[in-house]
Amino acid sequence: MKKTVVATVIGSVVASASAMAAEVYKTDELSVNAYGNLRARYETTDNGHMGADSTFTGEGTEIGLGITYFLDNNMYVNGDVMYEMNIIPEDGDGNDDDNFLKFGSVAIGGDFGEFRIGRMSAVQDTLAGQYDITWEYGGTANIKEDAFATDRLTNGIQYKIDVNNFTVMAQYHTGDEGIDANGVADPKLGQLDIDQAYAMGVAWASDFGLGLSATYTYSERTEQDVTYGGDDDTSWTLNATYAYQALSLAAMYSDYDFAGEERTGIGAMARYDLPVGVGLYGVYDYVDYDTQNDKLNQFTIGADYWLNDSVVSYAEYADQSFDEEVAGSDDSAFTIGMRVYF
Repeated sequence: MKKTVVATVIGSVVASASAMAAEVYKTDELSVNAYGNLRARYETTDNGHMGADSTFTGEGTEIGLGITYFLDNNMYVNGDVMYEMNIIPEDGDGNDDDNFLKFGSVAIGGDFGEFRIGRMSAVQDTLAGQYDITWEYGGTANIKEDAFATDRLTNGIQYKIDVNNFTVMAQYHTGDEGIDANGVADPKLGQLDIDQAYAMGVAWASDFGLGLSATYTYSERTEQDVTYGGDDDTSWTLNATYAYQALSLAAMYSDYDFAGEERTGIGAMARYDLPVGVGLYGVYDYVDYDTQNDKLNQFTIGADYWLNDSVVSYAEYADQSFDEEVAGSDDSAFTIGMRVYF
C-alpha cells in the first residue's frame, strides 16, 4: 500500500517521496534530485496471514533519482527512477523479497499539463485511498493489484494536469502484469495477463481542509478467467478527506468486478496530532466479497512520533476477521519500526 508522510500530506491528493528530495545538482537549465527512504521494523503475527511472525525486515526501502531539464516557454523534460529493496536479511518466518525497479518513466510537461510514459503509479494508487494513513496494515478496502492495473503500470502512458484546485489524470496501459519475465503466471495472481487498460481520475482540494477524489479503471484480459468466467475488470472509488487543526478524517468507498468476482469496500480513519509530535490514529476497513458470500472486518490502531521532518518511528496493531473463517485467515499483527526519509 502507499505510505506517505502523514503529518504533512493528509489533506493532499498527491504525495510523493520526491517531495523530500535532496538536491544533488542545480542550474537554471538542469536539476538533479536524489530521494528515498530507509526502513527497518520488527513484526509478529498470530497466524502469519497479515505478515511474517517474529521477523526483522528492511523491506520496502526505496532509492530514487529524478532529473529535470528546463526548456523555454515554461516547458520541461523529466526522467524519474525508483528502486525498491530489502536492506535487512530477514530472519524468523519472513522471506526475502526480490529487489526490483519500482518506477521508471520519462515525461514532458508545461502549461498544457504533463505527458509521461513508462513504469508508474496507476491512477487509483495516486488519487485514491487517502484514508489509509497506516504504516503497515491498513488499506484493505482500497483493493490494488498490478494485475488489475490499479497499483503500478509496467507500460503506461499518462496525461496529468493541475488547474486551480483540481488534478485530472488519464492513463492507458498495456502489459503482462500477471506474468513474469519468463512468461510464467504469478502463483499468487493466476493467469491475469492484461491486454490493455484504461483509467481516469479527478481530485479537488479546497482551501478549507476538504479534499474529494474519484477514480475509474477498466482492464481487458487476454484470457477468460477459469473460475468466474469474465475477461475484464472494472473498479471505481470515491474518496473524501478533511483536516481541521490537529484532527484529520477520511473515508473511501470502492466497488470492484474482477472478471466476475464482485467486491465492495469501505474504509475510514481518524487521526489526532499532539503538540509533542506524537500522532494517534485508528483505521477501519470493511470488504464485502459479494461473489464468495464472505465479509472482512479489520481494525488498525497506531501511534507515530516524528523526531524531525525526516525521521519517524511508529508502533501499530491490527486485527482482522472474516465471516467465513478458513484455515487461519483471521489474524492479528503488531509491528514497531522506523523510517528515515531523504
